[in-house]
Amino acid sequence: MSKKRNVWMKLLAGFLVCVGCFFIIAAGNRDSSSGAVSNSAANVNAPGVYPICKTPITINVAIRQHPNVEDYETNLQTKLFEERGNFKLQFEYYPAGTPGMERIQVVIASGGVLPEALISFAFNDVQLLLHGEEGIFLNLDDYYENWAYEFPRQFQKVSLPQVWQWMHSANGHVYYVPYIQETIGENYALRGWINQTWLDNLGLSTPETTEEFRSVLEAFRDRDPNRNGRRDIIPAAGSLEERGRIADFLINAFIYNDGRDRLIVENGRVDVIYNKPDYREALRYINGLMNDGLIYDRIFTMDLNALRAINESESTASIGFFTAGFAGAFAPRNTMRLDYVPISPLMGPKGVQYTPFYPLVPIVGLVITKDARNPEAIFRWGDYMCGEEASIWSRYGVPEIDWRRPLPGEKSLYDDMGFPPVLAQILPWGSIQNSHWVAGSGGPGILPLGLTDGMIPSDNPLDNPIWVAKSVPLHIGKIPPVENRVEKTIFTYQEMMEISDIQNAINTYVNENLALFVTGQRSIERDWDAYVREFERLNLRRYLQIMQSGYERAIGR
Repeated sequence: MSKKRNVWMKLLAGFLVCVGCFFIIAAGNRDSSSGAVSNSAANVNAPGVYPICKTPITINVAIRQHPNVEDYETNLQTKLFEERGNFKLQFEYYPAGTPGMERIQVVIASGGVLPEALISFAFNDVQLLLHGEEGIFLNLDDYYENWAYEFPRQFQKVSLPQVWQWMHSANGHVYYVPYIQETIGENYALRGWINQTWLDNLGLSTPETTEEFRSVLEAFRDRDPNRNGRRDIIPAAGSLEERGRIADFLINAFIYNDGRDRLIVENGRVDVIYNKPDYREALRYINGLMNDGLIYDRIFTMDLNALRAINESESTASIGFFTAGFAGAFAPRNTMRLDYVPISPLMGPKGVQYTPFYPLVPIVGLVITKDARNPEAIFRWGDYMCGEEASIWSRYGVPEIDWRRPLPGEKSLYDDMGFPPVLAQILPWGSIQNSHWVAGSGGPGILPLGLTDGMIPSDNPLDNPIWVAKSVPLHIGKIPPVENRVEKTIFTYQEMMEISDIQNAINTYVNENLALFVTGQRSIERDWDAYVREFERLNLRRYLQIMQSGYERAIGR
């Protein structure tokens, strides 16, 4: 047993004691004769030829059950796959979310027989590397070279070519078939929303700078914008949601803040923003707003549901401005959201005006395990899933039943940005259905930029995609060049083991002190130097060294 395997087993030991026995027995009862067959490729047609298999086979598949899928056995996407493949899918079901991940890791750690294919288990980079180097997951380099057909044709439409590099583990190999969905609305997802009715009532314009923003919030606080005769206004608020943190939104008027690890790149070197003078200026600004009652004092403890509850408790809106990925401060059918419009990222006193860029990194759609009897057929299945037909099916369902092609004169959500109409959704997203496996949770697929962006909007002005589409143009052109952003890091096993604790300690310290400085519990003037010195004790220098390695690996340097 290798040292890495030994560490992994120790990490899982406690969990194995609790629940492992059942799953080890279940794995042991699976057909143990499922070792790879050397002549399995002989039964597989050439890339691009369907059906995939010349004679029928059965593929044992582990999948995390999505609550919106009625029945995987009879699902129409299952039938599509079985027809295109000339195979029968035999399912092993795992719970959705973390429990499913924990259970498959128990089976892996037991050393027992695995399902042949694992669908949409969220293995991280280090787990892929570890299981790949141990031979538990197959190295797919040669499969991409010799068996891929749909993948390269659909992948060439992806707008970020660096995604292929991101799919590689630190050892240079690829161990999975991905799910990739590029959606321009998700790229610019830290959004601000302001009450246009209040602006109109007070004769104010939409703020564009930090100074104008403060003036508007003061007017909201003092001039009864909802005309109810009470001083019950919350000028501005946010939530703990990653894309709803108002402090992160405002920091971008002073220094680029990705809202995650708060990293930047200068002259090829990775650095952090939270010990820089411009970050300090951002804290001063936000602290000033907080001191004057212009930002709700619970922004560091309130989740999105709590923010929504504030608005749902009144017949008229009580918050003037909020940050959220979409208009999520209101229930989906609450017409109060019609009072709100998106605003552009604010410009700071030095002319800085950034918005975070959220690249949609590939996620694990399918891995082929050591116990696959027909790995070539399984890879070709994953390759087919990446093609346009299967990718659209996985997101929208059956053509001309669950979605349709555009009619003459129809426009897309992002028509003004140059994305022509592609399809109109009939089956509502989020419905319980038996048409597809739910994109992002149902295996590989590639939905390149312009496909989902080419969706034709519904007639309901409250639909979230319509709100998102209104906001996106305000964010275009307000991100730093790609060479100044850290979009992805790829670590070795040793690096991940070392950086994990350092990263957690640093991020916890930064987030805690952001709240302390902004709320005035710690002085930005008196305590700043001591705050910065603490990073030496937290080993920031080593953290940046490892981040540099991970960054260079991700950009292929």
